[in-house]
Amino acid sequence: MSLDSKSSSKFFSTFKSILYALVIALFIRYIFVQPFKIPSKSMYPTLLVGDQILVDRFNYGLGFPCSSSKIVAPFKIIKRGDVVVFRFPEDKDSKNCPNGGFVGLSSIYYIKRIVGIPGDVVTIKESNLYINGKEISSKTSRIYNLDGVNHTIYENNFTSGTKEVIYRTNGSIPNDIQNLTIPYGNYFVLGDNRDNSLDSRFWGFVPRENIVGKAFIIHFSWNNNFKNVKDILRTRRFFKIIE
Repeated sequence: MSLDSKSSSKFFSTFKSILYALVIALFIRYIFVQPFKIPSKSMYPTLLVGDQILVDRFNYGLGFPCSSSKIVAPFKIIKRGDVVVFRFPEDKDSKNCPNGGFVGLSSIYYIKRIVGIPGDVVTIKESNLYINGKEISSKTSRIYNLDGVNHTIYENNFTSGTKEVIYRTNGSIPNDIQNLTIPYGNYFVLGDNRDNSLDSRFWGFVPRENIVGKAFIIHFSWNNNFKNVKDILRTRRFFKIIE
């Protein structure tokens, strides 16, 4: 075999290995988990800007790309209190491709917390949240400081557990909702940073087919607003379960 032939054979062997690895990575990414990075402050204090998360695509049921049909039936139901990633319903072509397709690189994804499921009646009065007439909010005496502004910590009590959310201490954005019934196949979502979140209060419901999966773990986190080199990596957040 000539030198050129050996080089050519080595090149194609390397190319095939890379191609196989890419196919396997895409398969795992679409079938099981998908990585996302948190770009905004809408989910503070649960998720911080710079958190790198993994989303479980499998347990809510694996869907065909750009379809509401399922390849694999759901193992778990979507519950109040779940933190989910979904294709923004007002994203371009969202109705034609609700889940963003196989890779979804050009799609806009949001991450919020499920507050209401189909059939629920949601009411928001000032900073208090009611589900089916039952108040699930309770104000605490604890304060969360974000960008020099004090926020009051509220607890929302779901069947899946108690979740902490925040409102600005000195006034909040009026966004009251009176007895809103969630239609079949849709969900009502809110950000945990209630005064800094574009969510169902403003643009409506999330269709079931738009939900990609449940955020379950922070695998890496870095602070892009660091003041000291030692603060770049938030090691305490590595492998933190998302509640």
